[in-house]
Amino acid sequence: MEQLKKFFDGELAAVKANGKIELNEFFGRGETVFRNSGFRENYPDGVTSVLIMRTDVLGDHIITTGFIREVRRNFPKAHITLVVSPIVKQIAELCPYVNEVLTYDANYLRGSFADMFESALNFCATLLWERHFDVAFCPQWGSENLSTLFTAYLSGAKARYGFGQFPGDAWIGKSTNPLAVLDNYLLTRKIITPRSVLSEADKNFFLLKALGYTVADKSMELWFNTKDEFAARQMLSAGKAHGRKIILGLGAGSPNRKYPVEQWLIALNEIAKDDVTFIIVGGNNEMLDATTVTNRLPPAKAINLAGRTTLRQTAALVSVSDMYIGNVTGVMHMAAAARKPILTIYHEAKDKLTDAPGLFSEYTRFAAWQAPTIALRPEKALDECAENHLSYGGCIRSYAHCIAAVPPQEIIDGYKMLTENFVFHTGNA
Repeated sequence: MEQLKKFFDGELAAVKANGKIELNEFFGRGETVFRNSGFRENYPDGVTSVLIMRTDVLGDHIITTGFIREVRRNFPKAHITLVVSPIVKQIAELCPYVNEVLTYDANYLRGSFADMFESALNFCATLLWERHFDVAFCPQWGSENLSTLFTAYLSGAKARYGFGQFPGDAWIGKSTNPLAVLDNYLLTRKIITPRSVLSEADKNFFLLKALGYTVADKSMELWFNTKDEFAARQMLSAGKAHGRKIILGLGAGSPNRKYPVEQWLIALNEIAKDDVTFIIVGGNNEMLDATTVTNRLPPAKAINLAGRTTLRQTAALVSVSDMYIGNVTGVMHMAAAARKPILTIYHEAKDKLTDAPGLFSEYTRFAAWQAPTIALRPEKALDECAENHLSYGGCIRSYAHCIAAVPPQEIIDGYKMLTENFVFHTGNA
């Protein structure tokens, strides 16, 4: 593989020097060197080595767990390598369907093409080339995945399957983005999802079916061990959890997707009249809000674990609790995978109609998969958000704006509806 490394080092140096790349020439030379180095050949003995690239965040990883299981079902004897972002490694490393888990920080929103090229080249030369992949899957649906696709290309895999960089083009017409042409080189087959396939979870399964593979089970999974569960139960015991244990998710991926704390407190103080314990989880960004909520609820009604658990411990806490209440978060998707009843709040208004829900609607794309759910949404988009039809999730403000129009009483009513329709087995922490 010295020839391969020497070639791409030279190409990288040229990109750094010239600040650009001639695509036809670059990929033409690249294919020649890959073939001469023993890559890109057919696999007459069947697929023996598979690469799965999924380098984004927690929620996306959770809704890919079923896809990973189904890849294993279709390739029972293959060596499967899963590449994930460092943030989700702790959960992914317990995946029972892969042989190994590697981490790669795609950083697809930062730096130049040369930076991305150099990072991907070093990763592939150090860890991927020696595996000689037959097939690479890139199930991320959405923009900003060039780094993932480029890494799959540089891995040397003969067959490379994914949705491309701009899969929303099926909704809005042919892309005019000059980078779209790269898909022709990066992927050996680009899958176009029909407009009827809306959920991100279902898009993953559609990728397999479109390639002629089977999907026997569309459920998602949580991966943690007995040590994680023991730690979770110890936390609940130490916090004197009682009654119905409710996972509370106060965080979100952006400020306009976070329901205001003051409004949360109106609803939570009413719910707290029941025999419940709120288990507040999240990262360091949620610690201030978690402390505020804990201090302003009645005594012994909340256990503040924000910033104090590992991801696997959070998964275990979700598994041994009774329901989820909160914003649309990765933890919400954990609760869905664990089949817990969910009450969640979207910032996307009910009147935010679009002819491309599989592209612009967070409510459609990231619904809690296969879990009993009450999804609350503002009745109407506010101010200029009402006029914007091409913004993901509808709300274009950088703070809690449209989402704040959801009345706290709807949370209280939704909670009552869930508790009246499901039997909870709280047991002892």
